[in-house]
Amino acid sequence: MKRMVQKLGFVLIILGFVFWPGPTTADEAIQVVDQALEADFRDHITFTLQAESTAEIVEVNLLYQVVGQLATSRNEAEFTPGASVDAEFKIDQTKPENYMPPGTELQYWWKIVDAAGNELRTEKQTFLYLDNHYDWQTLENERLTLYWYEGDDDFGQQLFDRANVALDTLATDVGIALENPIKIFIYANHNDLLGAISTSAQEWTGGQAFTTYGVVVIGVNPQQLDWGLRATTHEMSHLVIHQATDNPYKGLPRWLDEGIAVYNENTEQLVDDFAPIFDQAVEKNQLMTLRSLASPFPADPYEANLAYGQSGAVVKFIIETYGSKAMSELLAIFAEGALDDEALEKALGVDTDGLDNAFRASLGLPPLPGTASDASVSAETGSTAPEESNGDAVETAEPVENAASAEQAEESQESPSVEAPAQSAPPQPSQEAAESKGNPLGLPCLAGILPLLVLFALNVRRSNI
Repeated sequence: MKRMVQKLGFVLIILGFVFWPGPTTADEAIQVVDQALEADFRDHITFTLQAESTAEIVEVNLLYQVVGQLATSRNEAEFTPGASVDAEFKIDQTKPENYMPPGTELQYWWKIVDAAGNELRTEKQTFLYLDNHYDWQTLENERLTLYWYEGDDDFGQQLFDRANVALDTLATDVGIALENPIKIFIYANHNDLLGAISTSAQEWTGGQAFTTYGVVVIGVNPQQLDWGLRATTHEMSHLVIHQATDNPYKGLPRWLDEGIAVYNENTEQLVDDFAPIFDQAVEKNQLMTLRSLASPFPADPYEANLAYGQSGAVVKFIIETYGSKAMSELLAIFAEGALDDEALEKALGVDTDGLDNAFRASLGLPPLPGTASDASVSAETGSTAPEESNGDAVETAEPVENAASAEQAEESQESPSVEAPAQSAPPQPSQEAAESKGNPLGLPCLAGILPLLVLFALNVRRSNI
């Protein structure tokens, strides 16, 4: 009997350890009475919290991160310490450094600490930040969501269908697939568009790809659907390219990034916006060098249009000559942070000058001066090396040095304090790499508005010829 009592006591002790609630937990000590979020687009996002505790609350932080990103922003809320507090934190959206585009998805949560050392982190909540000035219509699938507020159902459906075709083309011809869903916002006019993008955006901006947020914002009047189909395709392509090649070391050469976007506008031929200027440059042997096109495009409208058109033609040449598989391999190598010549040699068997000369040979132009004239084309089709030229000098139209291109109009965003997962620090990217990557927040693309500016430049040039 005594042994049975001992065994029973031992069992009760074990059960006591298993089921004993232990000391008071933070969840019990600190209680959230209420929390809310109120937003007015382009003005503010305000988070509020009511909490109480058995001890004085001495710390309240609002933490948030953009969905899909690792970095977490930690921010001290405004409140008066006490056993019961009303805390508030506001993200001032009138400041360019705080700007978030429509469609930004935020995950946020609160961290509360009292004087007794109790700590409570609330569950993460998700907020979709939309422009509340318009009644949006939407079309969506697992890859993208299209938002528009002016124009009939057919207008939205055509933009939506074209976007999906463009995604398919990037997958089949370029070898890159969408990794995370994207959002496309169609504003009905230029003024509405400017009211939606950052206060630091230039007046000429016709559309913007916010690569970090997976968002395209573009102005398309329902009466300009044809242009809208191309422009939306162009900007959306940048998002997919960014997702496929983003790395902490180096971005794509500008001609490749923009060239893919231009190619995706029309895979059969250059669009009318770029074709005449490109054809004229070929006829006069005044193409730019690929090395010059690896940097920011020139600010001059005529030269910038040539830069876009030539970049699109080079991408088309790569796909048709070396194949889609080689293009996919090229982008995969760039995604590792490779240098331009290194990536091209591994994927295509030529460096930048070799590719440039092969492209020029396909147009009947002599090789670049100062480069080997027998650059071979290691194409799947078995193309042979171009014939040697007579050594005549080639006159090329070089971009204006240090010109601030519209494509490169950069904004800076500095979060408050950043709380990121611990990880080994990667090598710091060079200044050249930072410039080639462009602004992670948004790329105000010049391609969509250049046709409006280039007519004047063309007339001026022709009058001087």
